[in-house]
Amino acid sequence: MENRSELEKWGFRGNEKLNVALASAVTVRGILMKLFESLSKDDPRPTVPLGHGDPSAFPCFRTAAVAEDAIVDAVRSAKYNGYAPTVGILPARRAIADYLSRDLPYALSPDDVHVTIGCIQAIEVTMTVLDRPGANILLPRPGFPYYESRAAAINLEVRHFDLNPEKGWEVDLESVEALADENTVALVIINPGNPCGTVYTHQHLKNIAETARKLGILVVADEVYHHLTFGSNPFVPMGAFGSIVPVITLGSISKRWMVPGWRLGWIVTNDPNGILHKLGVLECIVGCLNMASDPPTFIQGAVPHILEKTGEDFFSKVIDIIREAACICYDRIEEIPCITCPNKPEGSMFVMAKLNVSLLEDIKDDMEFCLKLAKEESVIVLPGVAVGMENWLRITFGIDPSALEDGFGRIKAFCERHAKKQLHGAVNPNDPTQPADSLTTTKRTQKMENGSARWGFRGNEELKVASGTTIRGTLTKLMENLDKDDPRPTVPLGHGDPSAFPSFRAATAAEDAIVDAVRSAKYNGYAPTVGILPARRAIADYLSRDLPYALSPDDVYLTTGCKQAIEIVLTVLDRPGANILFPRPYYPFYEAYAESKRLEVRHFDLNPEKGWEVDLQSIEALADENTVAIVILNPGNPCGSVYTHQHLKKIAETARKLRILVVADEVYHHITFGSKPFVPMGVFGSIVPVITLGSISKRYILPGWRLGWLVTTDPNGILRKLGVVECITGCLNMASDPPTFIQGAVPHILEKTGEDFFSKVIDILREAACICYDRIEEIPCITCPNKPEGSMFVMAKLNVSLLEDINDDMEFCLKLAKEESVIILPGLAVGMKNWLRITFAIDPSDLEDGLGRIKAFCKRHAKKQ
Repeated sequence: MENRSELEKWGFRGNEKLNVALASAVTVRGILMKLFESLSKDDPRPTVPLGHGDPSAFPCFRTAAVAEDAIVDAVRSAKYNGYAPTVGILPARRAIADYLSRDLPYALSPDDVHVTIGCIQAIEVTMTVLDRPGANILLPRPGFPYYESRAAAINLEVRHFDLNPEKGWEVDLESVEALADENTVALVIINPGNPCGTVYTHQHLKNIAETARKLGILVVADEVYHHLTFGSNPFVPMGAFGSIVPVITLGSISKRWMVPGWRLGWIVTNDPNGILHKLGVLECIVGCLNMASDPPTFIQGAVPHILEKTGEDFFSKVIDIIREAACICYDRIEEIPCITCPNKPEGSMFVMAKLNVSLLEDIKDDMEFCLKLAKEESVIVLPGVAVGMENWLRITFGIDPSALEDGFGRIKAFCERHAKKQLHGAVNPNDPTQPADSLTTTKRTQKMENGSARWGFRGNEELKVASGTTIRGTLTKLMENLDKDDPRPTVPLGHGDPSAFPSFRAATAAEDAIVDAVRSAKYNGYAPTVGILPARRAIADYLSRDLPYALSPDDVYLTTGCKQAIEIVLTVLDRPGANILFPRPYYPFYEAYAESKRLEVRHFDLNPEKGWEVDLQSIEALADENTVAIVILNPGNPCGSVYTHQHLKKIAETARKLRILVVADEVYHHITFGSKPFVPMGVFGSIVPVITLGSISKRYILPGWRLGWLVTTDPNGILRKLGVVECITGCLNMASDPPTFIQGAVPHILEKTGEDFFSKVIDILREAACICYDRIEEIPCITCPNKPEGSMFVMAKLNVSLLEDINDDMEFCLKLAKEESVIILPGLAVGMKNWLRITFAIDPSDLEDGLGRIKAFCKRHAKKQ
């Protein structure tokens, strides 16, 4: 065990700046966790959840059978196991464009649609794109607190405009004009309203658009509750006014289809005048998504069927239940003296109600009210402070009406029990005859005069630069260079996704697990931020097979693929002045994301003469007191290397000597076919703290399913003592999570996939690796220092001095794509100029074809003797 003085010597900590941001930022999930912790375990009654927007647990809100069928069909087709384009697959984008165009005076194009992991990621991307030094954004109060949390994480200034409860929670446009200045980039509106239950009229939305145009700012329209309306105002999308002001619309299938746990959302640019494109915002959205995790491909594949085939009877049934529940909610609130509701809700699943604590004996504010209510009555209500309104309550009525009646009965009993016995003429702040507290923010800026000569927003320039360094970005350039007139099929030797080839079809057990999880309807709702317990337990057990100690479910955090795990760990370790050690050659997403975080990168070399082992001397020379971690990839991407037990132990001992942790990217775990077995870095967790990153993507041939993990392999508990574990949890509290039904399928996938499946995959990869190595030996200008022993790649050196009209590896790959329809990744993309990263994880016959074309290309371009 490390004593305090020994702990202080470690060079890493949890990101203190992030901890401050997380502490000051309020999230619905964070507050709900506190409330659930306050529940009495001795209360036999079921908990009544009036605090969140997830009705999917109630049978009356089960999603449409059409939606379940669409998922099942997409999984069984095996067409959607691979990676999707960063913006989403074309059929899904086209279907979303057609679906949203029904309510617009113009037609959207698929190019206006970008598919995201739920609306949370849509918010994250939009705010990242609009951020720049000194910028500010206008958010509603009350509002959805994730906007605040995200802004705090990226240091984007927030200014609040008020929603007026006396006018149906309309936007106070005068306060918007008073708040905006030359650094204001956007105004956010949420319609139908969360947390207010409002539905804005056509005229009010037009007024918002005209105000935004006058101020030169765009409108971000959060319409995740689109068409969930049941009052006198129909839903009107903000995009209807896209010809007045550029609009970025955020939405998802979560609420209307009652599947918040499916995590399928979108960003749509409603901008018929093309202003977002001209000002670089569109390019920046694509660039940001190029560095982000994407929603599972098979869910995207199901989208057209879901949007086109779900019948109106399903939507009508949902609206009828919610309308009934809204009436119950409003009527029951009227029976409780200390709670008043200024407006009957007309949309979404929420209502804001004012709490008069002066009428209560021993409750001083809304937070205390909700904590005591949870403890005494097992009813969860969200305190108004969570949405920016102290001494208000946000009440969810999106539950079964009978449960809602029960919940309000308990709230009424609670309020009667805590009511002051004698008021003696006390002033009731909720009495409309009394002067209400002003909600109007003090004016912080001078009102902009005479409108705006220029739009105040641009795409984030730094993001454009960072996003260009990813594999996806490079492969996109190569694909654009293909000759459309070449009748031959393209041979993809540039990426690590073999799932499109029949010989690499996923195991039936994995497909069955998804089908069972979807059909059960148990996994349509939100999951805990760290992942559901059965999945975390299954992963802990699975990884523990290779370790000298047992992992706990508390060591496991589920992520949307390994890419999100990388994002989390780099964010957590970042601090002012910090640096991190990356291998060269490397997986470029580490580089791109570190650049976006302004985290300094220092490269240590992998030695091709020694099987791409880590140059430990260069590590010691590079590290200093600001070094936080070393990253290793084993089995190796891009090198195809597999490290020995002894070499990994030396890495651990060197890291301990330098007092830095090890980040072990083991996404290709157990994909080995040479003389060395796979040894996880976590074996040496007692020597040095290790954070292990992994997923089901590669071993199970399911890269498009986007289920990964971050695991703290640290039996000495150093990561917890230094605040890293707390920071990981906090970071996940603000992130999108993998679809809940995929999490639900994990135990079955890990426990039931047979060794025969893995053996078959390894046999094919071994054959392909031999073909690759042998054919490269036949090409004079390309040499391979090592036969690959793991992963799906090999690094080969390109001798451009033997070629006539090719200057470097990038030019080689561009011309190869154009002339031979073969895609290879230039070494420049992984930090090694005039090398090539070649993927051999394709059908052996296609590999032979591709390498034959490369040989012909090199022969054609060879210098004449």
